[in-house]
Parts: sequence; structure tokens; C-alpha cells
Amino acid sequence: MSQIPNDIPDTWGLGIDSTPGPVLPPIQPYGTLNYQVESPLLVVKQREIWSQIDQQRFHDETLQWYGEECIVRLLWRAEDAQAGLVTYCQTCQDSPDPSNPSNNIQSRVSKAYRQTGNSYCPECYGTTFTGGFQPTAYHLFMLAADTEDVRKNLSTGQFWQQNPRVQFSWFPRLRTGDLVVRVEQWQGNLPTLATTRFQVSTVSPQTIRTGPGSSAQYPAQVGVQPYTNTTIIVNQTCTLENLFPGHPYYEVPYL
Repeated sequence: MSQIPNDIPDTWGLGIDSTPGPVLPPIQPYGTLNYQVESPLLVVKQREIWSQIDQQRFHDETLQWYGEECIVRLLWRAEDAQAGLVTYCQTCQDSPDPSNPSNNIQSRVSKAYRQTGNSYCPECYGTTFTGGFQPTAYHLFMLAADTEDVRKNLSTGQFWQQNPRVQFSWFPRLRTGDLVVRVEQWQGNLPTLATTRFQVSTVSPQTIRTGPGSSAQYPAQVGVQPYTNTTIIVNQTCTLENLFPGHPYYEVPYL
């Protein structure tokens, strides 16, 4: 019976020689901190951008084939105001004499509270920002799942509540609070009859990866920027909430 050489470690104590794993490179100085690569390159894989773009196009074709046309308005947000793209609404701010408001006092109140003073403000529609929504109406296709209507009791009466699960294209990026207008009649590319209006409740971007790359989820977005890493977004799945009759969003223009 052969003997195990002394220079080969018996890792498992079974009399079987084991093969050592990859040897990590030594720590190298980098800037002010030590720098070490903990994952030596074992696989070389490049991203297949063409495949990801094809998936975006295939999904858009599905939306156009089975879905319906709608109008989407994107909500202004605090980061947009910080970037100087929109101002805070002063029309709905408090003033000692509402019939003759003081612009100076309204400006001070707006800077102090940074929120709307009237949910039914005709200028900001309760969104806090002048105009309420970005000045672009997106003509999109959406594919809504069939959901059962639920009767909901309000202080003003009852209405049928809908919370459809809807698929959109990868652009523009939708977020909570955006407005979706369901259109029943069109004249060419122009809507002539709008019915139910929805507010985006939750958004889940559907991604596809064909190689190494960063995540598509970025917490900050200013203006009408798409996803920073757009090629891995295939579509967006949203949950919508229909607005009760008399909601201020019914006054938002969609053209």
C-alpha cells in the first residue's frame, strides 16, 4: 500500500490528497487603502446588448397587438424642484386676506412647509408643484389584466374601485403617483373621449441580464431621464388605483 507524501495535506482525513483552490493575489496598496481582488477572473462573459434590445422590441409589439392606447402624465417631484425644473406652488398657500392674497407671505409659507395648502388647488392639483405634472403627455400602449371591481364606500357615496395590474413599455420610467388616463375613442393619434383615470400605485421594472452589469434600480431621477442602465429593462409592471369621482386629478389636462 502506497504512502501519502508528507508535502500533500490530507484535508479530509481520508487518506486522499486534495487539490488546493485558487491562490488569491497579494494585497496591493491602492490610494490610501489596501486593495485586494477577492474574486479571481474565472469566466469571461460580455453583455449581449442586441439580445436585450430585441426583448424590448418584442414586448412593445405584444403591447401594441393585445393592449390598449392610453395617455400618461409624469408627476413633478422634490428632486425636480431641487434641480430647478419646477417651482413650488404658491397659489394654494395661506394668506391673511384670501380675497387679496399677499405673494410675499405665500412665498414664505411655501418655502417653510414645502407642501400644498389645498388638495383641490387649480394650479398644482394638490401635488405641491406648479402645474402638478411634467409638460409632456405620453401616448403609450398598456396591457391590463382582468380584475374584479370592488364596491367601496366613501363619505360621498359608493363607487366601483379597480386596481388593475398593467404592463407598460420600458420608457418612460413610471413611478408612484403618475397619472394614467384610459381613452375610449381616438381620432388618429389624438384622444377624443377619456373615461377612467388611474394613479400609479406600485411599479416593478422587469429586467433581463445577458452578462455582468449594474442594477437598473436607481433611487433618484430628475426630469424625464430614462433608467440610467436602460438596456436591461424589458418592461414595467404597475398596479393602478382608479380615482374617485371629483378627484382633483380629473382636472389635469391630458393634451
